[in-house]
Amino acid sequence: MKQYVIFNVGDYSFGVDILEIVEIIKPNKIVKVPSMPQYVEGIIDVRGTSVPVYNLAKRLEIESKAEAQKIIIVELSKFQLGFLVDDVSEILKIEDDKIEKASESIRGIKRKFIDSIARVGNDMIIILDLKNVLTMEEEENIQEFIKNS
Repeated sequence: MKQYVIFNVGDYSFGVDILEIVEIIKPNKIVKVPSMPQYVEGIIDVRGTSVPVYNLAKRLEIESKAEAQKIIIVELSKFQLGFLVDDVSEILKIEDDKIEKASESIRGIKRKFIDSIARVGNDMIIILDLKNVLTMEEEENIQEFIKNS
């Protein structure tokens, strides 16, 4: 059994292993950065550290429905990254037998971001693999940007 942070983006419910998350914060001032992809909102200051913020709705190509949002901060291999989501709803313990690997037939939402699907009661929650949200080139660009900021 693992614990997952459950959050919403548009009409979708997503989950991320709680061990991947550093913290969840309300968005403070996001500084726009020129020449970034449209799904990169900019950077925020988190206790003296520059943290790039990705808009998960734009990255997954789905429509956001929230005005008030949250930022989920995760630790990737060499830096922290924030993901702007509509809302964080709960922390759920999900039994291993309720989670199945995502079928190759799943289309639409960027398939490479999906790790598995969890069945909780009558609901299905898409478990994301946030490490796959960045391409190698994006990761290198962000590392270079952070180093120079």
